Amino acid sequence: MRFICDSMLGNLAKHLRILGLDTVSIKDPYRLEPYKDAADLPFFFTKRTKAFPCQPFIFIRSDTIEEQLNEIRNLIQPFINPEAFMKRCIECNTLLESVAKEDIEAHVPEYVYHHHEGFKRCPSCKKVYWEGTHTKEMKKWIEYIRALK
Repeated sequence: MRFICDSMLGNLAKHLRILGLDTVSIKDPYRLEPYKDAADLPFFFTKRTKAFPCQPFIFIRSDTIEEQLNEIRNLIQPFINPEAFMKRCIECNTLLESVAKEDIEAHVPEYVYHHHEGFKRCPSCKKVYWEGTHTKEMKKWIEYIRALK
């Protein structure tokens, strides 16, 4: 399932990617035209109040990420797969690839290079990821989202 966030919901798009959900962000709602006759319509999240060329859309009322996720939790929970967590680039949505440590030395801080073993890289934008101190908090957050009913 594909999820689409308008540009006013960039933080929501990043959090959906952390959850492993295929999520793109768009600035122009008319880029949705190709989806209007699709058999498998994506979910489109927006804060805009005007009509859109593609239906249906989900209006997001909240301004905080916690409340936004709470608004859509029932909709996204059936698509959450724990095996997909933290497998997408949070910037461009591309699936990450494992990369040899020696191939990323010039692309990460020296401390990170010497204190971590597993690295992933986005083949599209080349951003490098590793399990740093923030990962433990992200995993707690993911469990919180999964537990919401």
